[in-house]
Parts: sequence; structure tokens; C-alpha cells
Amino acid sequence: MRVISGKFKRKKILTPVDNHIRPTADKQREALFHILAHWVIDADVLDLFAGTGAMGIEALSRGAKAVTFIDKNTRLIKKNINHFNVQCKTNVIQWDIFRNLRCIRGQLFDLILIDPPYHHDHVGKTLSHIAKIQCFHENTIIVAEHACDENIVLPDKFKQLDCRRYGKTQFSFFDIH
Repeated sequence: MRVISGKFKRKKILTPVDNHIRPTADKQREALFHILAHWVIDADVLDLFAGTGAMGIEALSRGAKAVTFIDKNTRLIKKNINHFNVQCKTNVIQWDIFRNLRCIRGQLFDLILIDPPYHHDHVGKTLSHIAKIQCFHENTIIVAEHACDENIVLPDKFKQLDCRRYGKTQFSFFDIH
């Protein structure tokens, strides 16, 4: 796995030695960030279920102002931030997203990336947590990566704007109304 574009282009991302983390494949990440190109620049990004930190690091590489990474295990995220010698504002929070998102109460994000384990309705539950703490503004875009055959139950206020399929993976784009 490598960073696709920007100031960290072609630099290798450190990956897990086991199967507990499912990083987004390079081609899928490239397609997603091509779509998000104008949202990323100068954005405050929230990377939920960050795993390796690849999505947030790709955002930083492409001009994001700051990234908050949240995952239950942050060891690999911290290693990658050091590996890339990231000089931008980053915040790494070890937190169980399945419980809630109180750890970011009072913060607002321009772009929220969600990449939970597949097939457990974690996307719908995470959207509910986002709604409860209101970490968004009227122009925030939320992108969830999930299995194509996964049914997402949307909480009130969320609207699906688009979806893009790449093999067995789908990116769903949401906003809040």
C-alpha cells in the first residue's frame, strides 16, 4: 500500500501483520480521493475506524488542514504518522467508536471518513453517534466504506447523496439536512 497522490506520493504505508485491520486498497482510495479532490483541500478531516491511518494520511498528502484519527488500537496510526514525518495538525485518539463519539464533542469537521468492519451495521450506528454529538456543519460530507451487499439503516437527518461501487466494496456519500 502506498499514498496515491500529493506530497507523500508513492511513499509506502506501514500495514498490519495480521487480518484485524482491512486497509482500503490503493485503487479504491485513489478513486475516492479523485471524487473528494475539492473537499479535501484545507479541510478538517475525521477518520473513524482509522486502522493504519491510510485514509487520513492520503487526505493530509492532498492538502487537508488537519486530521483526527480515531480507532480502538492506534499503534499503527502513530507509527505511520511518524513514518511520514507528518508536520500538519494531527490528533490520534484511542477510543471505542461502538460506544459513542464523546471524545470529539464540540469539534466540527468538513469531511468525515468511516471505514468500519463490514456486515454489522456499524455505518448506521456510527452515523447515529455523529448525529448525537453534532460534529458537522451544513457543508460537511460523510463518506462510508462498506460491503456492497450491506444494508445501511440511516438515522434521521441523513441523506445518501451518491454511492460508488468498486468490486465488493462501496463508498456511500451522505450529508445532513
